[in-house]
Amino acid sequence: MSSIEYKVRYKSYFCLTYLMWRSRLSSKGQIVIPAEIRTFLGLKKGSLLLIKLEGRKIIIEPAEDLSSDVLIEAEEEIIERALAEAKESSDKAAQLLRDLGVES
Repeated sequence: MSSIEYKVRYKSYFCLTYLMWRSRLSSKGQIVIPAEIRTFLGLKKGSLLLIKLEGRKIIIEPAEDLSSDVLIEAEEEIIERALAEAKESSDKAAQLLRDLGVES
């Protein structure tokens, strides 16, 4: 299949210096990443992606796999403190929203 046939078949458009594809959002909020992009980026089922919002743009890029060298084992006490702190912050935010009448 020629590159022109591919572009027409998959509704891709050549825009200045990059290719652009169209993908429809499903009722479950899912999109399909075209096979050509998945192949080029080495994406496979289960690949982890980072999704960022920049203004009105959605940026999706492959996440770097973390090497086991950068991971550490944390003692249970440290984990419990971190979880308690996260819950407290969440509770404070919820209370603020309730006080402002935003959340019931």
